[in-house]
Amino acid sequence: MTRALATLLLLFAPALAACCMVPTDYPGDVDQSRQEVLILHRNGHQEMAIRVLPYFKDAADNPAQLTWILTLPSAPTGFQQADAEVFAQGRDLYQRMFQLARNQWSAKTDFAFGLPGANDAASGGAELAGLNVGATVQVGPYTVTPVKAQGKEALENLNQWLAQRGFPKEDAAHLAWFVENDFTFLCIHFKPPAGKAAALQLPALQVGFDTKAAYYPGKFSARQGNFALDMTLLSDKPLELDNLQLMRERLNDSPNDRVVLHNIWTSQPLPALLAAMAGKEEAPAKWYINRIASRGFNANDKDGQPAIAGWKDDVFFAIGDTPDELPGFWYYGDADISWPERMFRQHALAGIILGSSLLFLVLVLKGRQNRRRYLEQQAKAKPAA
Repeated sequence: MTRALATLLLLFAPALAACCMVPTDYPGDVDQSRQEVLILHRNGHQEMAIRVLPYFKDAADNPAQLTWILTLPSAPTGFQQADAEVFAQGRDLYQRMFQLARNQWSAKTDFAFGLPGANDAASGGAELAGLNVGATVQVGPYTVTPVKAQGKEALENLNQWLAQRGFPKEDAAHLAWFVENDFTFLCIHFKPPAGKAAALQLPALQVGFDTKAAYYPGKFSARQGNFALDMTLLSDKPLELDNLQLMRERLNDSPNDRVVLHNIWTSQPLPALLAAMAGKEEAPAKWYINRIASRGFNANDKDGQPAIAGWKDDVFFAIGDTPDELPGFWYYGDADISWPERMFRQHALAGIILGSSLLFLVLVLKGRQNRRRYLEQQAKAKPAA
């Protein structure tokens, strides 16, 4: 058995239909309590930092090994270990810009009616009965192997191969969508610390890949329980609003603030860890920022099936255009603007409305004055009886 085969055997145990997996001889099971995600999308390329927080149940001790699988819409361009502080920097940046937007809205003249990666992944690898297995790479504590199944026959061969080696078969229907859409399975192997079964905070992983729309790998986690999600999205263009709202509903977004602002933006340099994720490419004029905070979006339905199991596709955030930006010229983010421009942004709407009202009043009064003058002239011109 080649090294690639041995690695694949290890990484796919015990079943493919879960994001985190434990060996078949482990007496317990694994679920997730939470995922933290930072997505940075620019020019059709995405860098994603992700950390899962699994916990083990129905067993006294941690398993000897754990496998975590990420689905990607294209082959990875690189992966590396990420600093977990990157998630806090994403949250803090959003909260700072959100508060600026609230302050700028409050500062305007008010009316009762208002406006609403680093290491390159090795490619290639031998094709094994329809499986394209990439080179295994060590990334911090992780052993990472990209695997792509090519064609429906590959799924059958993979299941047969697993069964011959004592591993459970997987329902091919669950994997069909990923295979039909040419996804790559990024298999990540990790050895938990020995000892009493406990919740783990796995190191964050950053992975890069090309994708037209921003992507969150949620569909493959159907059997991971009703886990929470903390996600920040940064993009060089605004996200398309109708699609964004649909994805918020799918992920059961539960914002702490009653006001939800879409596509708020910053024109200043990103914090250090976010800037490192963005790479050395020239920064866009604006980074648009969106947040999704869910307490859980995978609850069981009335038939006992997890919500994700009913999804027809995965979570993609379509890229929008100017009409999807935050409406109103009152918002200027953290741009360094002059005092006259600030006054204009804060009070121009009031000036326009008041000016229009005064103009309308002047026209009404002028019309009445003209009519009165006309009637007086008519009366004078009328001959005496």
